[in-house]
Amino acid sequence: MCEDIWCLITNALRARPAHTAWRCRLLGGEIRQYSYQQVHDYAVVFASHLRERSVYPGDVVGILAANGPEWGVAALAVWKLGGVIAPLHTGFSDDELVSALGAIKPKLVLVHGVDRRVAHSMDIVLDNDPERIARESKLQAKISGAQEAIRSYTSGSSGHPKMVRLSHNNIISNVTAAYQCVDITDHERFLSILPLSHMMEVTGGFLLPLYSSSTIVLPRVLAAKEILDAMAAERVTAMIGVPRLYRNIMQGMEKRFRQAGLLMVWYRALLKKCPLWLRRRINWPIRHKLGGRINAWISGGSRLDPAIAQYFRDLGLPLRQGYGLTETSPVICIQDNFEPVLDSVGRPLAGIEVKIIGQDIDGSGELLVKGPNVMLGYVDLEQTHEVLHDGWFRTGDLARLDEVGNIILTGRCKRLIVTEAGKNVYPEELETLLERVPGVKEAGVLEVGMRPAAVMALDDEDVTSSTARAILREFNARVSSHNHITRFALVDELPRTPVGKVAFNKLPEIFAQREISD
Repeated sequence: MCEDIWCLITNALRARPAHTAWRCRLLGGEIRQYSYQQVHDYAVVFASHLRERSVYPGDVVGILAANGPEWGVAALAVWKLGGVIAPLHTGFSDDELVSALGAIKPKLVLVHGVDRRVAHSMDIVLDNDPERIARESKLQAKISGAQEAIRSYTSGSSGHPKMVRLSHNNIISNVTAAYQCVDITDHERFLSILPLSHMMEVTGGFLLPLYSSSTIVLPRVLAAKEILDAMAAERVTAMIGVPRLYRNIMQGMEKRFRQAGLLMVWYRALLKKCPLWLRRRINWPIRHKLGGRINAWISGGSRLDPAIAQYFRDLGLPLRQGYGLTETSPVICIQDNFEPVLDSVGRPLAGIEVKIIGQDIDGSGELLVKGPNVMLGYVDLEQTHEVLHDGWFRTGDLARLDEVGNIILTGRCKRLIVTEAGKNVYPEELETLLERVPGVKEAGVLEVGMRPAAVMALDDEDVTSSTARAILREFNARVSSHNHITRFALVDELPRTPVGKVAFNKLPEIFAQREISD
């Protein structure tokens, strides 16, 4: 049993040396491949370079690089030496990067493929020098599973930065539990989309594929057309993304379906009427356009509209919603394949306990989590004491449990709106319903004067305020009176965090500047 991540992953690398670890789709059309043996050797050699730069157990090392083998080699090399990686987002502004580096205080920052000036930086190089491999292979830091492995800088959608400390045990427990839940084989091809500064991609899009002897596929660009093309050409079987990705894929598929003509319209209508078991057997024309081997699509990072899940369900495609936070390494639960309760996020992974406190009349309250995946704590001890008590982590999310233990998220504690009449309003639910109204591209709901208000991006950028009000009248006809929205602002698009989640902390300022008056 491995106690550290280096041991866990290198065991897999040594077991399948000729297997492909990464397939990189380059802009010129070239495909560049890296084998498990190459990744192992590159990591060993790079560890020797880091040793020469005096990286010791416990040292924090930043990684500022795009997704790819360079990022993976750098992380593995740091872990081999007993160091702590601190992933940095390549999309950070200069001010954000300075703030993150100030909080992390890394001994060294490893960089690749970015044109940024960073103090104490070192380029990531892929080298398989036999002499260094022979010398470094004899050296191994003694690493305990309780030692810190990752220091993750996270501001999330709240805008309040925290430094999360995760141990080797935290990460290994999450990788192995997710492996059991998702039913991964060594024939999988994972499409890498989320940035590796996001814990969901570190655990699910980097470590899980290598642990399971799978292949990671890098698309040329993060555009819907290239993602669909990569899925077909590379026969991708698995990917992890935020709900916005699956909405874009749905829209891209709809465009292609319309181009296919009436036969596709008839075929889809037939699929929808079939029972699920038959749908999954006769949906080959659609699966073929997506590579033909889809095993696991996972949505996480924010709430997935059940209507999007139903869209893919109608096509017999396995889209599953997961849930977690950076502080939980990150996965807490994942839906079963074709879970009938579409608005749930599934049951907890093996070894993870959950409970609800402060329940209201509907059974909704704050979700608490306990298990081997729960963080060591924040760097700031005061922040740690606010959320960790006797091993229980306060997620800050509102949820309820159904009769079989599925977790159904209802909102964020800090986003809950309580009206003057004492009614609870859950912004996340209203956002989902508002985005279903024709003409609404995306929406964010906030509290203004103890009532819900909306910041909306509409499909037609030249829309008039009267059209927007007509949209809200249609929305209000679908919801109870305490959920009615009358005040709104219009934007071209909602503000987002570096990983693509809506930056809700910025909505009040935007609303104040752009509210449409009567």
